[in-house]
Amino acid sequence: MSFPTTPAFIYQAPRGGWTSELTQHPAAAWLKQYTETALDARAWEKGEPYSNWHTNDFTVTKADGTVVEGGKQAWEQAIPSMYAPFKAQQHEPGMALVFETPDGWVMLGEAKVFAQLHVPSPEPKVKDASGKEWDVVTPGAFRFQFVRDPKAAHDGLLLKGTTIFADSGPAITLMLRLGVMKPSDFGIST
Repeated sequence: MSFPTTPAFIYQAPRGGWTSELTQHPAAAWLKQYTETALDARAWEKGEPYSNWHTNDFTVTKADGTVVEGGKQAWEQAIPSMYAPFKAQQHEPGMALVFETPDGWVMLGEAKVFAQLHVPSPEPKVKDASGKEWDVVTPGAFRFQFVRDPKAAHDGLLLKGTTIFADSGPAITLMLRLGVMKPSDFGIST
C-alpha cells in the first residue's frame, strides 16, 4: 500500500541541549532564540511586545487543556502563569521533528524544563546537560506552528500556535514536600 509522505527534519539529541546539528534548521534556530531570550529570560516582564514572537491570532493550548487565543493574551497572561511557580527555568530540547507547511513549519519536539523554585529546597538537585544544578526537572512535549512573515522581528518567522504536553508531577510533588502548596490547593481535605 502506498501513501503520500512529507519530507521531515528529524533530530535526536545525544544528551540534550541546543546543538549546532539541531539549530541548522531555521525553525529550530528561531526556537532557540525564542526560548532563551523570550521564555527563559521572561521577556514579558521587561515589556517586550508579544508581536516580536507571536502572531495576533496565536493560540496556546496549555498542558491542562486550557486554550488561550490571541498573541497579546497569551504573552501577558497564559505564558507568565505557566512559569509563575518558578523563580527561573531553562528549556533543554531532546528531539525534534519538523516538516514544512505552505506558510512555514510545524515542529513536534520533546524537552526537559529545569526550574528553580521561589523557596530554597533541601532536596537533591538535578543537573542539566551543561552541569548546572536546578531544584526540579519536568518532562514535556510540544507542538509548534511557525509562519513566515517578512516583517517579523526575528528571522522572518512568528509563532502561530503552541500545544504543550507536560508532566507537572515532579514540580508539584516537590512544592507539596516543601510546603509551598497544600493538598487543599487541589480541593483535597486532609
